[in-house]
Amino acid sequence: MDNNESSGILTDRDVTEHTAGMWKYNPVPESPEPFPETSCVELSDKTFGVCAASVRGKKHKHDGSNRDDSYAVRISDEWTAVAVSDGAGSKLFSRIGAEAACSTAVEYINKELSALKERMPEYRKFLGKAIDSADFGAVCSEIAAILRESFTRSFMSVEAACEKRKVLPEFIEAAGREPDIKDFSCTLLTALVIPVDTENGSEFFTAAIQVGDGIIAAVDENAGFGSALAILGAADSGSFAGETEFITSEQMCSAEGLMSRTRIRRGKMSHLLLMTDGVADDYYPNDPQLLRLFIDLRLNGIIPFGNTENDGDAPEGIKIPEPLAYPWVNDSDVKYSLQYARNILSANSMAPEQLWENKDLQRKASLAGHGIVHEKNSGEMLKVWLDNYVERGSFDDRTLLVLSVNE
Repeated sequence: MDNNESSGILTDRDVTEHTAGMWKYNPVPESPEPFPETSCVELSDKTFGVCAASVRGKKHKHDGSNRDDSYAVRISDEWTAVAVSDGAGSKLFSRIGAEAACSTAVEYINKELSALKERMPEYRKFLGKAIDSADFGAVCSEIAAILRESFTRSFMSVEAACEKRKVLPEFIEAAGREPDIKDFSCTLLTALVIPVDTENGSEFFTAAIQVGDGIIAAVDENAGFGSALAILGAADSGSFAGETEFITSEQMCSAEGLMSRTRIRRGKMSHLLLMTDGVADDYYPNDPQLLRLFIDLRLNGIIPFGNTENDGDAPEGIKIPEPLAYPWVNDSDVKYSLQYARNILSANSMAPEQLWENKDLQRKASLAGHGIVHEKNSGEMLKVWLDNYVERGSFDDRTLLVLSVNE
């Protein structure tokens, strides 16, 4: 008997097992432009693969309210532009703002980068030069300006969405008044990834901007635990504790405000993760807990295991816990078995870096290692995982986009 049991203190697992079946399910409400309960996608070309999913949170299902998150992707051989957005939960039509912001951002970035390529065919060669070189600086400045302008265009797109709908009877009836721009409030996280050749070999140039909560992070699965993670965008708080910024906030339109939020990175990378706070908050502190997220994605068949060499051997006497299954909020008779890195660590009193370094142990503990395959498509599996993993105190919409570098 452990100390918690002997003292009568409930463990996190005790609490989650007790509360998992208490959530009620109510369908997406009849409302102007309702969002589907879930969305997912899997895309790939010769350089990049992207899987993304967004699911309605437990609280939204319990309350019978809409999913407010959104995402968008534009993928090509030379670059990939991605975005995620969290519509403000307290705002009636934030889902519409989130969708407009994401789609506008990636379309603008893709269009302007195509124009940059026409003007400067050697742009990727310049991005591979020394970071302090004039050529690198010139292209980097242009790309950063494109990303900042994409936020301005996204704000204009949300404004246009509001203007179009504020005169429509169904929107006026739903709001009990004429809607305004704040009813469409949303965050926005965008990133652009470009493969480049440098004197150190193949690397990736990444530019990112974030307004609001959520996380943008690069991961190098081939690096050691201490150097595998790079945070490119972190939660952007408002004026008060617990408050977040939105692209519909007046100060977000300023070039200065966007410039301070621009992040540039060039280096080795195997994956880029963009997520809303419904996922980011479950892996806090994000540095280094996002590496636990990465392992969870591997364990549950969303990120495949790469090279089988140098996986290490699972130590003798290691405990491999069985996957856990909790009642699905939509139907309590349905349970999806999922594996959790946290349970492997706990069962073996193991440090996270030990699990990170031992892919053989990860492989044996994974769903596939237990002969379980829920979905073969990574986008569909990501949707299943987001909709079913259980974390104490987690009930918000969950949206996660995973960009992978194809080997």
